[in-house]
Amino acid sequence: MKKLLIIFASLIILFTSCSPKKTEEDTNKVLYNQVMDIHDEVMPSMDELYKLKKQLSEKIENSPDLVEEKRQEIEQAILLIDSASKGMMRWMREFKPEEYKEVELTKYLESEMKRVQTVKETMQNALDKGRKTNQE
Repeated sequence: MKKLLIIFASLIILFTSCSPKKTEEDTNKVLYNQVMDIHDEVMPSMDELYKLKKQLSEKIENSPDLVEEKRQEIEQAILLIDSASKGMMRWMREFKPEEYKEVELTKYLESEMKRVQTVKETMQNALDKGRKTNQE
């Protein structure tokens, strides 16, 4: 009975000592999934950004008598679209969670969450500006 109690106590100590690592792993999985959810949400917009850029560029090319103010507005929309596209591509190229260990991974994923959120906002702004400019 005494041996059984010692084994039981040892198992409790063993499980509680491993618990924080499990929590860290769970936190990292949740963070990783959140980061990827944002990526997956905005990545399909890359195609629309490309199409908007093409349409806006054609608008400039096919309108030699375009008012200078309108030309500048279209060029600004194209620059914003380029910036958003490059931002997403840069983020994807630089996203390397496999290079980090558990504790560092949590910090890394938290910073990547901020970065991918910025990419999302930039892309949304570019889409909004591109759509609006294209309709005018």
